[in-house]
Amino acid sequence: ADPDPVKSLLKLRNEIYALNRHTIEVFNNTGTTGFPFQRIPGAQIQKGTLGTHTCCVFGENIAFMGSGTNESVSVWAGANGTAQKIATREIEEILAGYTETQLSAVFMQERTEGAHQFLEIHLPDQTIVFDAAASQALGKPVWFFLRTSVVGLGRWAVCDAVWCYDRWNVCKPGETDVGYLNKNVATHWGQTVGWEFGTMILYNEGRGAIVHELELVSLTGRVQPGADPTVWTSYSVDGLTYSVEKPARVGTLGQYDKRVVWLQQGHMRNWRSQKFRGTSETQLAMARLEARVEPLAF
Repeated sequence: ADPDPVKSLLKLRNEIYALNRHTIEVFNNTGTTGFPFQRIPGAQIQKGTLGTHTCCVFGENIAFMGSGTNESVSVWAGANGTAQKIATREIEEILAGYTETQLSAVFMQERTEGAHQFLEIHLPDQTIVFDAAASQALGKPVWFFLRTSVVGLGRWAVCDAVWCYDRWNVCKPGETDVGYLNKNVATHWGQTVGWEFGTMILYNEGRGAIVHELELVSLTGRVQPGADPTVWTSYSVDGLTYSVEKPARVGTLGQYDKRVVWLQQGHMRNWRSQKFRGTSETQLAMARLEARVEPLAF
């Protein structure tokens, strides 16, 4: 056994997982007198976790944030003596921005909703989520952010989710507020929050184009009474900087035929990415993005 210190204990399939800093040991209850647990040698995982709450039971696996000896920190799913990395390069870049002391205080938990199985990781200033169902469907790890802020980084103001009374009951971090998740309410603890998503990089085989019109094909008209919200879009042709945001109204309650359209959306030389942003007042179901372009020779 490795002499690294034990950080956390978890139970899975009637076995005890002792998560150390650089390894994970598995014990079985043999029912003998004295110390009843016996180590299972072939089940040891050569990765470990950072802190007490940087691990949790995730489906039929143990999900944890940590590493092996002389390795950088990542996110893993382990069982039966093996560990599979579920973090992407982008997620590892985010984790590299924190010290090991900061990451050791991170809180992880599993939450299932509908057909999805989420692994929520509450970092010091943001919340990242791994979607197991989407990852299985697409064949690669799928991550997204949850936040309570309107723009920029921000933690999701939810922790300690417990399924009880046919709902997810939650607490507000650092405060005494207790609530529950409700799909019929778009605000967080009564406050307006923001959302954002972007497209993949659109490559036009080295050929330029003028973007005359963009339409975000959506189901509109399902906002709160009296609201007339806005969606903003911007684009990048270099991957570093974005254009000035352009707004578009999404319509009031009952305007089911409202089209979300932007005109005069600039140009592209060979590739381009688009970003969209809104608030919880903008309750849209997006189906696709359509563009009217004109070829351009440089």
